[in-house]
Amino acid sequence: MTQVLIAKPVVKNQFWIVTNGTEKVGNVLAEGSGFEVKLNGNKQFYKNTSAIQKQTKIEFQHPGAPKVKQELPLSEYPTTKRVFNSIVDIKRKIHLFTKTQKSKCYHAAGWFVLKQSAEPEVTFCPKYIFVQRYPYSGPYKTEAEALSMINTHND
Repeated sequence: MTQVLIAKPVVKNQFWIVTNGTEKVGNVLAEGSGFEVKLNGNKQFYKNTSAIQKQTKIEFQHPGAPKVKQELPLSEYPTTKRVFNSIVDIKRKIHLFTKTQKSKCYHAAGWFVLKQSAEPEVTFCPKYIFVQRYPYSGPYKTEAEALSMINTHND
């Protein structure tokens, strides 16, 4: 057995389903003083889960294990609390994201100076469509940095 198998918990510390990544190949059942492992119709008994991992190449997933935090592109620019569907506009060097999983409305990370009317305006995480339609400068890491850009362009 060269492939690592994954034991997914069904009943905490009592019952796991073993998969090869795509399909079920067995299970692990806690029984009194040990654990019964059924793989491809064969039964084996082990004293503990460590022994199972060493001898069978089964890795146990733990419920509530921390998920790997996804690294955001261009993460130096601030975003709203929740970020979904992260992508990068390479041409403009802007991190784009949606605020919900199913949203189709992208926002640009950071502070921007947008000129939608006569006076430029500082905006936090504007909709991407505004960045595409109107003259802008940014992204900036802070509101103060964006405000200072308005002052230097108006002098």
